[in-house]
Amino acid sequence: MTEGPRLIGRKEAAAYLGISPTCFSMWVASHKMPPAVPGTRKWDKRAIDAKLDEISGLQVNHNSGQTDLQRWRERRETNSEAANRPKHDLDKRAAETLVAMSYNTDLKTLDVLPGVGPATMAALVRKGLVVEETGSQFLITDAGHEEAVRIFAEMMRR
Repeated sequence: MTEGPRLIGRKEAAAYLGISPTCFSMWVASHKMPPAVPGTRKWDKRAIDAKLDEISGLQVNHNSGQTDLQRWRERRETNSEAANRPKHDLDKRAAETLVAMSYNTDLKTLDVLPGVGPATMAALVRKGLVVEETGSQFLITDAGHEEAVRIFAEMMRR
């Protein structure tokens, strides 16, 4: 059950398609058929079949040349990057405040947080990343710590 040689000459290619050799040459010149394999006067049957499939509108499985392992690694990297991106849409000041509060536990009040006002803290409280304790002290929640780690990792990637 062999199919014969994969590389065929002009006359065999024309016979394979059921056309005359002159017509085949015209199709190659007009780019309806693929060119000969470089350095030879032979055509690849698979390339001819692929071109016919393309012309007829059949779905062609594009093999990107990647192995299964490469595709898996790419998919895994994409998924892990998406999982490690910050989940809350914070502006720059709120993000920096959250990271500072996460890594320095002494930063609990507005007077020790440089450049942070009530609006920034209210935004963090609304998102559930910080809770307001008695006496205008703010404590970071577990969700806030997790988000701070993601934000810091994103800052380091830049």
